[in-house]
This record gives sequence, structure tokens and C-alpha cells, in this order.
Amino acid sequence: MRIARGLIDADADKVVRRLSRHGFQAYLVGGCVRDLLLERTPKDFDVATSATPKETKDLFRNCRIIGRRFRLAHIFFGPKIIETATFRANPRQGQDGEEDELLIRRDNVFGTDTEDAQRRDFTINGLFYDVEAESVIDHVGGLDDLTSRVVRTIGDPDIRFREDPVRMLRAIKFAARLGFAIERDTYAAILRHRDEVTKCAPPRVLEEIYRLLRGGAAKRSMEILVETGMCATLSPQLAGILHTDEDRVARFASAMTVVRSPRPAALGEEAAWAATWADEPEASATEAPEEPASPQKVEIAPGSLPVGDIAGDVPVVPIDLSFVSGDDDLATRRSQVWKMLARLDAVFASGGEMSNAMLIAAALTPMVMPELVSPATRPTDAEQVIDELLSPLADQLKIARKDSERTRQILAAQRRLAPARQRRGKPVSLLRRDFFTDALTVYELALEVSGADLDALAYWRELVGQQPVATDEGGDGRPPRQRRRRRGGKRRRRQAEVEIGANAGYDAT
Repeated sequence: MRIARGLIDADADKVVRRLSRHGFQAYLVGGCVRDLLLERTPKDFDVATSATPKETKDLFRNCRIIGRRFRLAHIFFGPKIIETATFRANPRQGQDGEEDELLIRRDNVFGTDTEDAQRRDFTINGLFYDVEAESVIDHVGGLDDLTSRVVRTIGDPDIRFREDPVRMLRAIKFAARLGFAIERDTYAAILRHRDEVTKCAPPRVLEEIYRLLRGGAAKRSMEILVETGMCATLSPQLAGILHTDEDRVARFASAMTVVRSPRPAALGEEAAWAATWADEPEASATEAPEEPASPQKVEIAPGSLPVGDIAGDVPVVPIDLSFVSGDDDLATRRSQVWKMLARLDAVFASGGEMSNAMLIAAALTPMVMPELVSPATRPTDAEQVIDELLSPLADQLKIARKDSERTRQILAAQRRLAPARQRRGKPVSLLRRDFFTDALTVYELALEVSGADLDALAYWRELVGQQPVATDEGGDGRPPRQRRRRRGGKRRRRQAEVEIGANAGYDAT
């Protein structure tokens, strides 16, 4: 299978060819190969090679070695980075898979290209592309799963998820973003091991959650996150916001497809750990081999969980917010949150960008908007509402302080942006705040989601046209200078000069 050379990043092509000229194996690998084969635009291009990080650095002056758990060579081309990794083997190769602790903490055991492919997370990410031979190298059956549109772990999913529980979030991300189904054993392993994700470093987990929201499939990602029970594990507060109690199963399971398909033959003997179904009899040695079965998609009927024996106990987490008037009010706010997630998908699909704080604020705004825009809400009441919703979420997900504080500012600004308060105070002072642009964007999204009249934005757009809006940087790219306010100092100095002159016998004026 050939990929048109014009679709391959020129700098990535240059890295691969230089490594090959110096006697090293080098291939494009991972997501860029998957996306090119799916006729999607890759976010970036990664290279896998037999050269060690030091050998790679010796060939490229624009190279920097990074990482401790996983040593990588970053090759810089201006702002672009071509990430170059050495072929690795599974650091637990040959160890007993029944160990209590399988979490990988260091991953610098070098190996061959075949070993490197088999230690990756999912078959669709285990494809290599040889740019010189113009051919795809498939050691793990990834081409078959791309054709079948299946997310499947390489090897035993129980082991792979215990080695790195963040892979469960990645499975959800790929299923949602690519519109793929999750293979049956892989889905069942997520249900069994969802609590393992708490062993991972919180910044890694939070970064994957941001990626779920930014990937153009935030709504679908959150549906799977809730349905698998991982949402409740990560943050009971988030689960309480997203759950819909009685109709939750019907709403999500009706869209869920679990695939029951045999493991591709390309896996061979080296990855035979989970190659057969436990509930299917082994074929007799005298029987003729059958043709590989095509994947069997099992559509889940509304009101039922996936495929009998893999249905787990998915927790429903209640949420108690003092400012919510009742179950009907809570259901309305939750439905607005889901509409906001769909609106975020449209923003990113059109090439938009949002900071971490904007993502959090946008997702939470529908829950608190009625209180923030109410003329009866006092500033202290608004702060209490925001704190009651945001603080538990920030604590549970370990959101960075700068992001949580900016989120508070964006949410609090919604109160000032509402029509009932547009002409109170000094509106121009709000335009000069560095969070104003973010707050106005979130306000516009909230109006669109609620179906409110967008004419409410006209007042602020008119002001923006008349006044310079503050940004995080000045016009020359430097942070804006903080001007000190003078409180009569100049006047006092001038008065002192007049008095000194009068005492000296001359007119200082």
C-alpha cells in the first residue's frame, strides 16, 4: 500500500532518508501512518529508528534528547518538531503476566522494529511506513483493523491496560475521534481495570482529558467515558454533571457498538497471548482451516449494556448543588452541557482553538448560567455558585492553579456580560482585562447553546470596535507594562518646590 509522497511532511521525509543513508532502519510510525491511510490530515509526524538517541543527535545538529521514562530525540525545524524514537522492546518481555504490579515506570529497553510494533498500544497505531520502498509494514494486523474500523489492543488488553492505564483513555479517544468501534475484549478490559487509572500521574491523565475535549469528538468521548464508568473514577463531580440517571443507559448504549472479531492473522505466534476467544472451542487439528471471519458488529438495544458478560457495574453518581431547584432543573442544565460539548466539536472541526481554562469554563457554563445572569444575583452569591461547582472538579482532576483561576475569571465575567448588567459599573474596564476575549467567546457559545438571542452580543462588539482589548501580550510581543497609578505625588512635589522657592526669596512658579 502506497502513500503519495506529497502528503508526507518534507522534514519528516528528510529525517527518515538521512537515517537510512547512514545505515539505520527508519520509518514513519504511529498516528501519522494511520491518519494518512484513513485520508485524514496528521497532526504531526513521528519517526521510529534503529539509531539510539545519541546516534540520532550526532546526525542532526538541530536535535535535543528529552525524557527519562522514555528517551526521545526531538529534531527541530523552526517551530516544528519531528519526534524520533529508538525501536524498543517490551520491558517486561518474558516476565510472568500474573504479577500484581505491571505498571511500566521506565521504558528504555531497545529492540527491533517487530518488537517495537508489538509493544505499542493499539493495532491501528502499530503500522510503519517505509518512505524509500513506499510500502506499509504491518507486524500487528493494523491494516485489517483499519479496514474493519476497530480499536483493539496489541496483545492481552488486561496486561496492556495494567502496564499503562492511560491507554484506556486513548482507546476512548480513538474510538470517538475516528468513529471506530471498540473490540469486545478491549471494551471488557476497560470495565475491569478502569480504577487502575488512579495510579497514573495526574498531569498525564488531565492532558488526555483535554485531548478528549479538543479532538473534535468531545460529546462522543464523554459518552463513552460515562458509559464505561471511567468518568466516575476520574471525577465524581464530573460524573454527576454528565450523568442522566434513569435514561443514561438508553441514551448512550443506543449509540454504542461493540465489535466481536477474531484477532488478525498478522499477529502470528509471537503475539498469541490473546488470539482466541475464551468461549469458542478450539479447532481440531484434522479440520481444514476456515477463512478468517469478518468482524461481527453487535448493535446494542436501548436500555441494555453491551454484550452480556462484559456488562459491568457502571456507577451512577448523584450531584447535590444548592443552587439547583430540583430534578427537572438539573436535567435541563445537564442537557445544555451535552449541547455545549457538541458545540465545542463544531468549533474544533472548523479549526478553532481554545485554552484549557476556556474548555473547562465552556463545559461548566450551562450549569451556572441562570444564576450568573440573574439580576438578583449579588457578586458574593455568584462567587459561591462558581466555587461550589468548580472547586471539587479542580481538586479531583488536579487542574493546574493558573487554569482553575482563569476559569473562575471567565465564569465570573459572564455575570458582567449579561444584558441586565451591561450598563452598570464601567464596562470599558472589563474590556481591558486579559480574560475578556476568552469570556466573550464562552458567552457567545452559551447563548448559542441555550437558543438565546445573539443580539445581546452587539453591545460588547460595538465597544470592542471602539476600545483596544487587552491581551496577554503587547503589540510588540512583550507582556503589557503595568503602569503605576500616581496618587498626587507630582502635585505634592510641585507644591514643595513652590514653598522652597518662596523661602529662598524667588518665585518658583
